[in-house]
Amino acid sequence: MSAYMVISVTPEDEEKFRQYEAATLEVVGRHGGVPVARDAQPLVLETDAKPALAVILRFDDKQAVEAFYHSDDYAPLKEFRQTFAKAHALVIEGL
Repeated sequence: MSAYMVISVTPEDEEKFRQYEAATLEVVGRHGGVPVARDAQPLVLETDAKPALAVILRFDDKQAVEAFYHSDDYAPLKEFRQTFAKAHALVIEGL
């Protein structure tokens, strides 16, 4: 069953975010992930958070998401992102 990583992010530096996003999508692909949605104007319901961007990535299963997220090749990118952006993510199983 597929798993979806749902991410909301608000970068403080657009140039750094473009660099991060390009590099991260390459790593996502190496881990079998596929971007399925990206919205720079997400409709926000039932929260005070106002993310600048929402992204959904599809993986084979939750274990694949965890393998990507905790991988050695994503670790420096995650650390880089944390210097200029606020992000939240959750993982859900598909139907």
